[in-house]
Amino acid sequence: MHCLTVLYPTPDDPSAFRAYYVDKHAPLAATLPGLVRHHYAFPQRLGPGEAPFCIFQAFFSDAAAMDAALGSEIGRKVAADVPNYSPKGATLCHFKIEGA
Repeated sequence: MHCLTVLYPTPDDPSAFRAYYVDKHAPLAATLPGLVRHHYAFPQRLGPGEAPFCIFQAFFSDAAAMDAALGSEIGRKVAADVPNYSPKGATLCHFKIEGA
């Protein structure tokens, strides 16, 4: 299993971000080809440092499936949509699930 994680910084307008993300972007991201499962959350900070405003995680069978999804037409639409709700962009990382 392979996980794509997207971390969003705190936006200038949290309400507008949340509304757009929940109503438009998340449903679009849910159509990525090869997606096994996904979730998003608006985390609360615990301890020092700043928590991301929003986190999205998408799970694929392997890195090749993730790469194919990101390179697909839907993947390009998902990426192009980010500036519509997060002008500050996002930090992406990915990893093979290990353990448990």
